[in-house]
Order: sequence, then structure tokens, then C-alpha cells
Amino acid sequence: MSNSKIICNPLNDSNKRFVIGKAGNKELLAIGLNPSTANEYKLDPTSKNIQTIAKNNGCDGWWLINLYPKRTSKPKNLPKKINTNLAKKNIGVIRKLLNNDSYSISRVLCCWGNHIEDHNYLKDQAKKIISLVNESGHKNQCIGLTRLGNPFHPSPLVVNRFLGGIINVELKNYC
Repeated sequence: MSNSKIICNPLNDSNKRFVIGKAGNKELLAIGLNPSTANEYKLDPTSKNIQTIAKNNGCDGWWLINLYPKRTSKPKNLPKKINTNLAKKNIGVIRKLLNNDSYSISRVLCCWGNHIEDHNYLKDQAKKIISLVNESGHKNQCIGLTRLGNPFHPSPLVVNRFLGGIINVELKNYC
């Protein structure tokens, strides 16, 4: 794994996060639901798992973006209505990651879990982001599907319970 420092946008913001990760020559872009506690100083369990999934799948860098950039450790606490300015800015950051030569995205991991069902705007954001991924020529992948057909979230609980631990995680095509 690259020894570069953690990059977080924005810095020192407990309200929102658009992207976190580490640059590399071959990068995994993970698409989660919403940011939790990881920041430029410390990764949380999910971002640590994404870093490991990247490494185990031939990537020396990784980025974590989300369907919606509002920070909360409980997705049920996301707002009932979308903040359109925040969502537009999030889409702009994702577009830049996918289409800017400064980044070396080689794989895209969809990993938002079933809480996408909680708010219609999350489903709309997923459609927009999947469209951006497809337009950029990348393929959407996942680590498995929930009973509802959503891509597994890479939390330690999910990875250990359904996939037999982080070393057993393999990327699969996600349509």
C-alpha cells in the first residue's frame, strides 16, 4: 500500500466529507452511502477495510466517496430531504475523480448496502454516480449482494459474517 498520507476533502469538517483516501499508481474508487468518522488523521473500520480490499485487489491507492456527503455514523439520521447544493458538489467531486488525469482509478467498488432504501434521493444519487462511472469507461464491481440486491457495505460485521473475513473478499461485477 502506498505510504502517502490520508487525503480528505474537506479538511477538519465534522459535517460533510466528499472524498477520503490515498493516492497511488493504480487506485480503487469505493462508493459508499455516507461518510462516518474517518478523517485526515484517522481511518474508521470501514475505510480500513476499503484500504485492505484495494491492496488485495492489486491497487496501491484508494478513494472513498459516497452517495451523499453528510457525515453521520447512523444512516437513519440522514436528512429526510436532499440538500441539492451539497449533492451537486458531491457529484462534481466524483466527476473529477473519474475524469481527471491526476487520478489513476482502475477499479470501482459499489458498496452502499441496504440503507439506500431509506431515502429516495439516495437511489437517485446512486443512478447518477453509476452513470458517471459508466461514462468514464469503468466497470462497477461489488463484494457481494444483499437479499435486496444492493451491494454489500464493507463494514467489519458484514465482511466477517457474510464473506468469511477480509482476506476472502473478491470483487465481482455489479450491474
